[in-house]
Amino acid sequence: MVTIMLFTVRFAAQMLLLFTVWCSGTSASDAVSILPSTQALSLIVKEVTGDVRLPLLPANVSPHDFSLKPSHIRRLQGAELVVWLGPKVEPYLAKVMAQIPDHQQFIINQGQLALEYGQHPWTSPEYLLQGLQQLSLRMGKDWDSDAWLNQMNKLKQQLLAHQFTLTQKNQGYLVYHDGIGGFEGYFGLQHLASFTGADDQPPGAKQLATIAQLAQEQKVACVLIDHEVRPKLVNAVLSPSIDRITIDILATNSDSLIGYVNELQKAVLSCGADK
Repeated sequence: MVTIMLFTVRFAAQMLLLFTVWCSGTSASDAVSILPSTQALSLIVKEVTGDVRLPLLPANVSPHDFSLKPSHIRRLQGAELVVWLGPKVEPYLAKVMAQIPDHQQFIINQGQLALEYGQHPWTSPEYLLQGLQQLSLRMGKDWDSDAWLNQMNKLKQQLLAHQFTLTQKNQGYLVYHDGIGGFEGYFGLQHLASFTGADDQPPGAKQLATIAQLAQEQKVACVLIDHEVRPKLVNAVLSPSIDRITIDILATNSDSLIGYVNELQKAVLSCGADK
């Protein structure tokens, strides 16, 4: 009986030791409290870590002109790692992040691309790919880019073919504001004109006149509209016969990066498509 009891105690101690060693060997990234600033960045974090992290900003809010509340500041200060877009794209975060140690923050593609206020770099698959690679290295996670590159290549072939079809019809598409420049640059696309250059700037008279002329010449197949659209203004310039196609620049309705890029692609492919 004593032998059996000693064996049981010894076995329990060994199991406890193994459990302790296993826990200590677990990657540090598994326990890190990560706070992505936007929905698009939360999708990058999810792709790398496999975990869903609630972003600082509501999913349908642009990162350009957001006002921080005390609760937001507490979340930033309490996170072990803040993933954000940097002071040029997210100036509202610059002051707070300047007080947070470098090892507790990670700027996607810092120094890789020349970014300016008003741009939406996360619409570019190249930008997203670089962000995925950098964050996976930072977190010590393995991430294979082959599937991503293969998928993007398929989307590119489809988009270029559609762009060619529109060109043959002497038509193209409008955007409400220049919010998908990264997407267009990567896939070799170009819109005819935009209502405004940034989502917080009103359309100018010259831009409206250009758009009205293009519509009159029947060169407009559709207009891609986003979260900042002013429907009355669009309707005053474009006839109802020109399709209004909604695009989700902020990834509000996406639960994966591939899904996000796919939805942008579908929106462009639906422009001028035969009903």
